[in-house]
Amino acid sequence: MPQAETGRPSRKRMILLIATGLVLIFIFAQSLLPQNVSAEESGWMTEKIINPFLNLFGLRSMMHGTVRKLVHIAEFAILSVLLVFCFRGKPIKGAGAGFTAAFLDESIQLLSDRGALISDVWIDLIGVALGSLLGFLVYRAIIRRRQAS
Repeated sequence: MPQAETGRPSRKRMILLIATGLVLIFIFAQSLLPQNVSAEESGWMTEKIINPFLNLFGLRSMMHGTVRKLVHIAEFAILSVLLVFCFRGKPIKGAGAGFTAAFLDESIQLLSDRGALISDVWIDLIGVALGSLLGFLVYRAIIRRRQAS
């Protein structure tokens, strides 16, 4: 994404940076919630949205804990896709920033009396790895498509 002639980031780049910042704010804000509030939110989502959706297709309901872990993977995958684009298709830089965000996310939980777990960092890193790979593949596909035009 080239910069505008004024030396400022292009409109697309600004939107990308803002989206990345908003995802980070969302992730960190969730970590600041007390454990009981966080559990209520994810329990509601599991009971009212996810399980009824799964039941529509004849699939088994999910356990609350499983849903929480999958949401963490999804959050960090989305963040990492955005980070790879912020770093112009460089998945290692995107993954490094994603790892830093995962580490900070667990550290923030110490402030909300939830406690940090290394296992949660590993779960977040699964999302970082998946998102970095997906972001890299999509970025390359876009570049190749532009070059072919």
